[in-house]
Amino acid sequence: MRVLLVIDHFGSGGAQRQMVELACGLQRRGHRVEMFIYFPEHDFFRSRVDEHHIRVHEYRKGPGFSLGVVTKLVSLLRGGGFDVVVSYLSSANIYAELASMIPNSARLIVSERTSHKDDRSWLGACLRRLLHGVADAVVANSRTQHDWLRRKWWLREKVSCIYNGLDLDVFRPHEIIPAARRDLRLLAIGRIGPEKNLLNLIAALSLLHGESGYAPQVSWIGPRDDSPAGRAYCRQVDQLLESLPEIHRRWRWLGVRTDIPESLAQHHALIHPSLYEGLPNVLCEALAAGKPALVSNVCDHPWLVADGERGFLFDPLDPRSIASAIGRLAGLDADTWRAFSHNAREYAEANLGVEKMVAAYEALCVTLLQQSPP
Repeated sequence: MRVLLVIDHFGSGGAQRQMVELACGLQRRGHRVEMFIYFPEHDFFRSRVDEHHIRVHEYRKGPGFSLGVVTKLVSLLRGGGFDVVVSYLSSANIYAELASMIPNSARLIVSERTSHKDDRSWLGACLRRLLHGVADAVVANSRTQHDWLRRKWWLREKVSCIYNGLDLDVFRPHEIIPAARRDLRLLAIGRIGPEKNLLNLIAALSLLHGESGYAPQVSWIGPRDDSPAGRAYCRQVDQLLESLPEIHRRWRWLGVRTDIPESLAQHHALIHPSLYEGLPNVLCEALAAGKPALVSNVCDHPWLVADGERGFLFDPLDPRSIASAIGRLAGLDADTWRAFSHNAREYAEANLGVEKMVAAYEALCVTLLQQSPP
């Protein structure tokens, strides 16, 4: 089977990581895999693609919509002999769907990688889902987005859910239990922007310190959101931290890192206070590493964490709820902590392995190719 994978770039995002995993996994299974990107200057994961000798087609896109991307894809699809095209993320989906309007022999799978709560405009959301009519299949990487697409749109027979996958040999448990509440070290991973909800997390830490006399150390890995709204939000975060010296002293910005497995091993648990998600890679990685997780009660988090089994849920809009979840985790005895860690790893092994994800995409491709041509 010859497959073309379409995404914007090889930058350090979760969708980019998952597409690279899919490319390498399909290649391991004997398929001929090629990729298409249109922002080649973002190359965080490019070395892994090159190591696997996967051919990459590039187009250097400027700002705004680009007819050139569509033209390049049309040329590839009409001359490349591809059996299946898989695209990730809204912009790549739009380009792949527009290109597929020109007759070609490839089946098209588009994947939505976040929640509909990230839709910025009603009109834009409608146009994107209307274009899904061109696709042969629509994949969501979360149950909640899958259910929403089936319920709200006419795509019922096209929609399926395939969870993210990760290398379970890279993310492995390392037992580390805090000796006391004040020793708790929490790790957060994600772009520093409004949807990641840092202001409420900082307010929760201040509440916890004021009422219980301690606050955990928090380390944050990830880039700053460089949009105008993101820069304004980051200024608010910095100002709030500076006004709370007892929290600021225990807060570390780690920037963009490649050593996520090692960073998880050095911390006791993950904290992920985002307002909405698709399926966050960081939570999957933490579970695979046997780390209890403190997460917002949104999207698929209740299935991933199961409150009281692999971590605790909280209301992301309520600092007191966040503080309570941190306190519950800090108060666990060693035996319960080990049970949480075991439960986390067990869930990851059953549900989050990269081969499970790759096999699901492979099976979907085979099913589409066995159907009558559209």
